[in-house]
Amino acid sequence: MSDYPDYVHRLLTQARILMAEDDVTGPDAAALCFDVLALFPDCREAADLALEALSDPWLIRENRRALSRIIDEWDDRAWQQRRRLARSFGYTSRWDGQYRKWDENINPEDVCPADVKAMLEEGEHQLIQDYLLGETRGAEAAWAIFQEAFQLTHNPRAALLWVGDLYANQGYFAEAVDVLEQLLAEFPKDAAARRLWAEVRWWRDYQDRIPWIPPLGEGDGRRWRSMMRQTDPDFTAHEEEYIRPLPYIPPDEASLPDDFALPPFISPDLIARVEEALQEADTRSRSDQSRPGRSPDRASSEVDWSYLDKLEQGEIDISDFPAWAQYILLEIDDPEERQYLIRLFLERFSNPPVDDDS
Repeated sequence: MSDYPDYVHRLLTQARILMAEDDVTGPDAAALCFDVLALFPDCREAADLALEALSDPWLIRENRRALSRIIDEWDDRAWQQRRRLARSFGYTSRWDGQYRKWDENINPEDVCPADVKAMLEEGEHQLIQDYLLGETRGAEAAWAIFQEAFQLTHNPRAALLWVGDLYANQGYFAEAVDVLEQLLAEFPKDAAARRLWAEVRWWRDYQDRIPWIPPLGEGDGRRWRSMMRQTDPDFTAHEEEYIRPLPYIPPDEASLPDDFALPPFISPDLIARVEEALQEADTRSRSDQSRPGRSPDRASSEVDWSYLDKLEQGEIDISDFPAWAQYILLEIDDPEERQYLIRLFLERFSNPPVDDDS
């Protein structure tokens, strides 16, 4: 850190002061770290401090509660994990540019250029098929459409920033980084793009360490299917119908140039092999981290995620609950309501402790 200017030290000190306040200031402190990373991308202290800022116990509780309203923590389908990351990025980001689309003082052309607006929106519709349904062909089509739009627009800076922001807020951090690096290669002095790039690059590199997001595991939905069998009789009776993907909707040709053609889709078998290789590499990396001399993930023990295994396997002993929780459960006659409360208690008790946990 001695190689960095004094203002870097001041920004990081200001972040630590924010973190020490009796309020949920983690996102604001992390934003200062991202300001540093925009200027000095290799500043490891700023990157690690951002993770520490986002590991505040109250922030973890707030974000777990917010995410649980839309996605059960036992839902281990890969596309649901991306939704968790996307929502988390949206909850915590303090990038000023995300508010520009609602600013009446900004020229709409600097937000989404009209000459490719229909293309960009069609690309967004394609991306949503992957974001909401796990249809990878949607993401492939979106990428091809966006790249074509970048070539056609008179305002590539706005188009690139629009797409980079979209990818970031949908949880596609690697794609967001690629697009923003395209932008910065052409407009290296664009401070807004560089700031967003720094934040999204951090999320790409640290997404497996966000403390309120459950570990994905295999990402194949095994736990989701197991829990659905336990909680939804209709699922058990019609499981194949539940897990059958919805039909893919191709792009609307009216929104695309006449001479535009989508490239061939990637083979699902190839995607599966690549994902398997990446999982094996990730397993080896985690094994290396556990060896002597290696530092474990700092956020790995913030939340006790073993409760998910207890839920799936039905190995729940309510005698381990506080007395007040046991009394509440004894007063519940409805078995379905009782199981719901048990799951709720397990989730809440897995949170990291805070000073006034009583």
